[in-house]
Amino acid sequence: MWETTRKGLMVDGEQGVVVCRAARQVVESGVLTGDSSFAPGLRAWTADAADELFRRFVENFDESSDEFLVKLKRQIAEGSDEAIVLAAELLYLNVMPLSPATIGVNRKFEILGSVLSWVSFEVQVPEELAAAASPGYMKGGQAFLNYRWAQFAFLIRLTQLMVKLPLVERESALRDPWRFRDLAESVLTDYDGKSRARAQFHVLLFLLFPDVFAPVSVERNKQLIRDAFADRLAEPTGDLDRDIHAIRRRLEAEHGGRFSFYDEPWRSRWEPPPPPRPQKGWLVRGANVDGVNAIPQWLAGGFCSVSFSDIEQLPAGASRQQVKDAVAAGLPDAKQGTKDVAAGQLWRFLSGFQPGDLIATVDGDAVYVGTITGDAYYHDSAGRGLARRRSVEWNPIPISRQTLPEEAQAKLKTTMTIGELTSVIAALATNAGLEEQLTDEVLAQDETRELIVPALTQTFADDLLMPLSWLQETADLLTAKGQMIFYGPPGTGKTYLATKLGEALAGPDRTSLVQFHPSYGYEDFIEGFRPRLGENGMIGFDLVPGPFKNAVEAAEKEPDRPYVLVIDEINRANPAKVFGELYFLLEYRNHELTLQYSPDEPFKLPKNVFVIGTMNTIDRSVALIDAAMRRRFVFRALAPDRLPVDGLLRRWLEREKLPVLPALLLEEVNRRLNDPDRAVGPSYLMTPNVATRRGLELIWTAEILPLLEDQLYGKLNDIEAEFGLPVLLAALGRTLP
Repeated sequence: MWETTRKGLMVDGEQGVVVCRAARQVVESGVLTGDSSFAPGLRAWTADAADELFRRFVENFDESSDEFLVKLKRQIAEGSDEAIVLAAELLYLNVMPLSPATIGVNRKFEILGSVLSWVSFEVQVPEELAAAASPGYMKGGQAFLNYRWAQFAFLIRLTQLMVKLPLVERESALRDPWRFRDLAESVLTDYDGKSRARAQFHVLLFLLFPDVFAPVSVERNKQLIRDAFADRLAEPTGDLDRDIHAIRRRLEAEHGGRFSFYDEPWRSRWEPPPPPRPQKGWLVRGANVDGVNAIPQWLAGGFCSVSFSDIEQLPAGASRQQVKDAVAAGLPDAKQGTKDVAAGQLWRFLSGFQPGDLIATVDGDAVYVGTITGDAYYHDSAGRGLARRRSVEWNPIPISRQTLPEEAQAKLKTTMTIGELTSVIAALATNAGLEEQLTDEVLAQDETRELIVPALTQTFADDLLMPLSWLQETADLLTAKGQMIFYGPPGTGKTYLATKLGEALAGPDRTSLVQFHPSYGYEDFIEGFRPRLGENGMIGFDLVPGPFKNAVEAAEKEPDRPYVLVIDEINRANPAKVFGELYFLLEYRNHELTLQYSPDEPFKLPKNVFVIGTMNTIDRSVALIDAAMRRRFVFRALAPDRLPVDGLLRRWLEREKLPVLPALLLEEVNRRLNDPDRAVGPSYLMTPNVATRRGLELIWTAEILPLLEDQLYGKLNDIEAEFGLPVLLAALGRTLP
């Protein structure tokens, strides 16, 4: 059997055996008996369940830009248990073959767990099926990553077709691989006539019939293999799968058994050589070159160009200094910032671009994508404005920018003549039919991949002693908006909850905390110059990133995973001053702008960066916060008299098997205060020290009374007379232990 080592290709390995066996078990059990593999006794693979799933998902196509799971929840979460379990089992077939390089093991079960959480009773992936999905064996291509909705719709249509066949035909289809392939191909077309699920189609054929179909998910790779080994075909059929099957049988006979097309000496016969350095994607604007639309000439002539007609001719591979000197000579009267930008743009074109890189240009709504095929050269037959050129193999058929993911559309809006598109070029190339030219490095950086935010668990809620429904609603609000503020009086656990929620959604390594204070500024939070001791004792300055920029950099390394930045006491600084121009990005994710100290480097706030702030209401600062911040953040109250804080201390004392007296004292204090904004939170008393007389007295005199004295300054002359521990105990008719 097979495992994948490179995009869409699988090689011999035990993990492939396990995965194929599991896939066969799920499909065969479902199609032949109607029984669910996840929920024994549930009839999930039925015509009714498949039709319901078809109506809710395929016919009710969701064109919004929300993540796949968000849309799927809207579409099917209110459906029957049978339809939801069927959906989970089809998604199992979709994600289980993928290797950790494409989607991590935990992510697979977060996806499946989220869907199964919508069932009215507890359902889990059986242990043997879970083991088969870990760690996976196939690195999916871009279509496999971007078109999960199309793959899921294909699996629904195929299930709907299969379960309605007479039993004898179902049995025949699961015995005859070519009959099954014909049935699967008959439902491969999407609602608009396209076949975006071909990768899933090829994977499913291999999973169910691994001895017949090649373990290759990218159709272009199958073509390359068939063409490279055409000499092994006695009678070519023109059918890719049949030809490759015949080639495999011939090679197995020649070499004495199983082999992998990925091993030498076979690999080098069909696989194109990799580019000399990690592949990148670029945007070059040509719709207005000195007042002329150059794009038609680019497409016809097989090149792209940049103007900079005032700057002398420079060789391919020119150094940065050579380019800077040429720009300084050609633009002597320009401002230094203009010169720096021009030098950076020109250097990228001459030396940053490499053969094998992907390139795009925009002409109104039309986006053209191609591959750079050569070094920079100078050819002024059409004038100096089109003289600096790069050879490009363009796909002449445009794609509409409106069909691209939101992240890609935002990248195309840059005003720069040249911009880097590496993080979104995979989506453009896929739409343009150039998926096979994408490297693993580009796929790993793809920001258009689905962002998977795990569902919170009951165990997490139990640990916090808070309702799961409230916590999940909070997580949903955060992921929908991107920014949230927990506000409430002291002791309500705002920072603790923000940190724990961040760790549950993103993991401890992808959650960071920063505390604002009155002297905190933009240079501390975003980036600023910091002094350093240089040579000979001279003081120099370095541009140093702050915690916000560090968070963005960390998040960009794994664009399909959340990163949470917790800002404690966000109202103690001036948020508008600290965030600066990034206030715009809090509202418009994935749009680009330039930072004050980095004018030549476009900056954006990725969709997978989430910000949770905490705000103390003791000074009623929430009421005074400006409208701009209110619009950009979701506000979530933590108050002692409402969920999830109401009763928290009682629940904690009960779990720790401690006396209830501290909870009674706190309730009496807050009853007397009669002000939710000035109430005392439970965290002051959530310590084992409250179990002893001495411990409770120390907390009262050292923490709670000073807090009340500060809050009630000028309003109450004798705090002890109203809130002293003996007074409250007497009112409650209690004594200390």
